[in-house]
Amino acid sequence: MILHDFIYEWDGKSTEGEKPVSWWPGSYHVKIIRLGTDGEGISYLVPFAVLLKNARLNPTMNTSLKNYIHNFAEKICRSYDLDMGKTLWVELDGTIEVARIHPARLADSSLFAVPWRPIRPNELELIKPYLADM
Repeated sequence: MILHDFIYEWDGKSTEGEKPVSWWPGSYHVKIIRLGTDGEGISYLVPFAVLLKNARLNPTMNTSLKNYIHNFAEKICRSYDLDMGKTLWVELDGTIEVARIHPARLADSSLFAVPWRPIRPNELELIKPYLADM
């Protein structure tokens, strides 16, 4: 089920003391989908997927999220009440790659492990119905 479908743009500037997604402007088509709903005796390990495709509305807004996905994920998770560790992040860019973000706290800051990998066949089957208009 599609929960949200929108274009997310950022200008690369810091506002309200918050770190931007990246220091370069960018634009992505974002689709947040629910892969499954917890039920009686069933709890999904990854109940949400966020599909991402570079929108490139403006040629200068060509920044890839691969290296900045943790900044982007923090903003999206905060805005749409998602658990970052229980969300599959899917980037569509010629090939389809996915990541799971694993936050780790060190003192006052967070570090993230973000291993990108090719999508698995079973994951592709789950998201295939949502790829048509991306």
